[in-house]
Amino acid sequence: PGARTMICVALNYYPVRFQSGESPRFAYYAYGRDYHDVMRDKLRQLAVFVSSYSGDTGRVCCDTAPVRERYWAVRAGLGFIGKNAQLIIPGKGSFFFLGELITSLDLPPDSPVVARCGDCSRCMDSCPTGALYVPGSVDARLCISCQTIENKGDIAPFVADRMGDRVYGCDTCQQCCPWNKSARPSVHHEFAPSEEFLALDASRFETMTPDDFNRIFRHSAVKRAKYAGLKRNFEIWKKNRKSPIE
Repeated sequence: PGARTMICVALNYYPVRFQSGESPRFAYYAYGRDYHDVMRDKLRQLAVFVSSYSGDTGRVCCDTAPVRERYWAVRAGLGFIGKNAQLIIPGKGSFFFLGELITSLDLPPDSPVVARCGDCSRCMDSCPTGALYVPGSVDARLCISCQTIENKGDIAPFVADRMGDRVYGCDTCQQCCPWNKSARPSVHHEFAPSEEFLALDASRFETMTPDDFNRIFRHSAVKRAKYAGLKRNFEIWKKNRKSPIE
C-alpha cells in the first residue's frame, strides 16, 4: 500500500572457477549459494537505507513474488531483453540475478534501455532444442533448463537426447551471446563453488545418496530439482555419453 517506486538491482554471479569439462554440467547460477537467500540479504540492507528516507520498510522481492522482474528491470534502465529472453546489461552481459525493492519513496524514473540485439541470432541458432524459435520468448516444453529443473516427471525423448552433458539447467543461449564477452567473475563470495561441488564427477554422481545430496546442496538452488530429479538427469547424461546426438 502506498507504493511509489520499484528499485531494481542486478547481482553478478559469473563464476570465478568452473567445473571440469568431463563432469556432469550445472548451470553457472547454481554453482554457489541459493540466490534467493543472497539477494534477499542484500536487498534488506538496501531497504534499511531507503527506509531512512521513506519512513517504511518497503517490500523485498527476488523471484519470490508476482513481479515481472525483467519488465521492471527494462523500465528501470538496467538493460534490455534479448532474443534469448534474458535481461542483458550493456557492457556487462546477462549473468545476473535480478531483485526489487518496492517502496513508498517517490523517486524520478530512469529511462528504459533500447533493445540492441540487432541482426544477431546466435542464441536462437545455438539452442540445442530450438526453444527460442520466437525471439524474446522461451518454449518451456523444449527448454533444457526448465525440463531438468521444473519437470518432475519424465523428460521428453527429443529434449533428453539433446541435453548432452547437462544435468541441471543450461547456459548455451548465454554462453554464445556476444554481450557476455564482457562478463567478469563475481566478487560475491557466496556464489563461489565449493570444492565438493567442483569434485562432482561421474563416479561421485553414481554413488550419491540422499544424504550426500542434502549435504552438498543444502544452501543451493539445486535442491529445487530434488534428489530424484538430479539422479534422473544423471541417467540421461550417461545415456548421452554412450550415444551422443550429433
